[in-house]
Order: sequence, then C-alpha cells, then structure tokens
Amino acid sequence: MPLLHRTFERVRPWVDRVQRLAEDLEVPGDRSEAALEPLRDERDALLNRIRGELLQIQEMGLEIKGADGLVDFRARRGERHVYLCWRFGENEVSHWHDLQTGIAGRRPIDNPDDFAPTYLS
Repeated sequence: MPLLHRTFERVRPWVDRVQRLAEDLEVPGDRSEAALEPLRDERDALLNRIRGELLQIQEMGLEIKGADGLVDFRARRGERHVYLCWRFGENEVSHWHDLQTGIAGRRPIDNPDDFAPTYLS
C-alpha cells in the first residue's frame, strides 16, 4: 500500500494537468499551430512521466484501471477468478468485484480468508 499511495500522490496532479491541457487543446479558437505546440509538448511529456511511474506497478502484476488511482489485483474466490480492488485514499484493499463488472460491481470484503492470490496475467 505505501508504494501505491506514494505513486498516485505523485501522479494524480499530472493526470489533472493532462486533463486540463486536453480540454485547452480541444477548445476551438483562432490559435495557431505554433501556439498549440507547447501545450501538446507539455501534455506528451506528462503522459510519458505518468506511464513511467505506473509501469513499475504494472510490472508487479497489478492492473491500473485509472491513472488517478484505481488498481485491481487478480485473486480467486473459491473457484472463481475475481479482482481485489483498491482506490486512492483507501488504507487497504477492502473491496472486490467480478472480472466483468468493474468498479460498478465493487463489494466489501467481508472475510479476507475467502480470497487467494493468483498470478494470472
């Protein structure tokens, strides 16, 4: 959890800035290509930084579902494959969902012993 917290504390402001830059770039106007180029360059540099930071988490076998801090861990619940789910701001992995439902199907973990880790990619 400390690695996830540190990583997303660093990345979240960059994600916010990229979103603002994307909005600025989408607004029609009479700006020249030369005026837009610095915005595109900043956006691209931030995207590369974000990818670099999140790569270390992905290399651990975790699945990034949102660059703003949503991560899934593969697990088994009985014979079913499921995701354990963590969201930025949570102190522990306290939710799970089926592989197909995503965050909309999040449910609290009532008994951690119901789950076993898996390393399927």
